[in-house]
Amino acid sequence: MELSCPTSWRELTQEQLRYVLFLLATFADPVVVKTYMFIRFAGIYLIEKNRWGWKCSKGGRVFYLKPWQIHSFIGQLQFVDSLETMDNRLEVVQGLKAVNALLQEDADTGRIVSFHEYLCMEQRYQRFLMNRDEDQIDILASFLYRRADGSRPAELTLTAAERVGVLAWFGHIKYVMSYAFPNLFRKSKGDDDTSDLSVIESINVQLRALTDGDVTKEAAVKAVDCWRALTELDAKAKQAEEFRRKYPNT
Repeated sequence: MELSCPTSWRELTQEQLRYVLFLLATFADPVVVKTYMFIRFAGIYLIEKNRWGWKCSKGGRVFYLKPWQIHSFIGQLQFVDSLETMDNRLEVVQGLKAVNALLQEDADTGRIVSFHEYLCMEQRYQRFLMNRDEDQIDILASFLYRRADGSRPAELTLTAAERVGVLAWFGHIKYVMSYAFPNLFRKSKGDDDTSDLSVIESINVQLRALTDGDVTKEAAVKAVDCWRALTELDAKAKQAEEFRRKYPNT
């Protein structure tokens, strides 16, 4: 009897991904999550548990699985233990279509995610981490999922599974960006002490860096593609670090 399951986030179909997000939103125990995944994705029907193990059927054939075999199979599903590596996301939520997976320019429509929109998403993400206010996830989702014309929905209420998906997706975006912009996203002492004030201060620092302190340029900077803006900020952060190393007492 051949049994197989997806072994990475990317291999999951949209239906499978939605099911995994439902499991993650429902069960706290990762072993339970992976066991349900294995049974569903391998197409197994559980009949009963007896002294020989789990009596199962698939395609009309009856067979037994011992606990060690199940443990071995769910080892293939360890990818769900890391949400920041979730290089997959729900393409449609509440009838709205997802923007580019990494917030880059859409190849089909030419639409971008502006730097201002990125800053708004970051603010909502940090506020959720601080207060666990799920409304912040719904607002974050309104930037990630758009109407056909590219506009944001005025109001959005997600299911628990969809909220897990939004948090995991944005967490993955930040994970990728931390490698793409290592100077900008370098973790420093005090990063764990996040407050609403520090988030706003960080946003203001980034805007000031891109406008060189000229407030008349702020609107134009906010409208720039977020990856272009972050590229420039990363370069500025690198220059600043090199200056500090060269002139440590300045």
